[in-house]
Amino acid sequence: MDIELFRTFLEVNKTRHFGKASENLYLTQAAVSARVKLLEESLGVTLFLRARNNIQLTPEGERLVPHAETMLLAWSRARQEVALKQEQQLQLSLGTTAGLWRFTLQDKLPRLHDSFPELALRADAHSAEELVRLLQEGLIDLAFLYEPASLPNIVATPIGKLKLVMASTREGLKAKEAVKNGYVYVDWGTAFGIFHGKRFPDTQPPVLHTNMASIAEAYLAEHGGSAYLPETVIEQWQAGDIYRVADAPGFSRDIFAVYRSNFSRPDLLPEIIELLKRQPWR
Repeated sequence: MDIELFRTFLEVNKTRHFGKASENLYLTQAAVSARVKLLEESLGVTLFLRARNNIQLTPEGERLVPHAETMLLAWSRARQEVALKQEQQLQLSLGTTAGLWRFTLQDKLPRLHDSFPELALRADAHSAEELVRLLQEGLIDLAFLYEPASLPNIVATPIGKLKLVMASTREGLKAKEAVKNGYVYVDWGTAFGIFHGKRFPDTQPPVLHTNMASIAEAYLAEHGGSAYLPETVIEQWQAGDIYRVADAPGFSRDIFAVYRSNFSRPDLLPEIIELLKRQPWR
């Protein structure tokens, strides 16, 4: 089956608009409609409920999404592995969440390449749930996660910590004041939620609740306030003054390297993980 049919299906699902999908794919709208129809005919199901300005997936379309994503990723990986240069022996596919790339891992990729020039590296960001699925299906080799679930044939090794501190755009605040006025709650996971609930049991509803630190940063830069953010963000803050809340406890999140126990090069991943452990984590 033509892989472009799945690519078109995913683009229509992302945009929920045949016209916008055609622009993104550099096709005519008629071509996009024809591809979706051909895919539907091949599968014997209807994938989209087509209403004016309201395109929705059918239950069958919902079930197809992860399979289509898997096919595209597998096809992309196959093309890259076939085209490896002579001096490159293996493609290593890495995955983590967008936040982890930004805060702790993006500066490590050049060093990884320097230490293992025989590797062709691929790096992608996904949700934690998607990373586990791709890892189990063999579509990525190494994932970096907080609090990985215990799964058969999956190995998780701690390699570092992400240090979170409470910071505020107002100088001299006490922690109890910070969580009452202009507080942004960043959801750093279950362990952080328990920690936060114990330390600040009487916290009023935050002005903003988000699981994306970049949204919290943008809000603080524009409106001011307080939030738990990585130390690296505070050190590199460029949107004016920001101050650590001196009496607020810090919190560390363990970061794990996660991989399949039957990886084809069992000698390689421990070397890579050891290299990442030796590099500074903040």
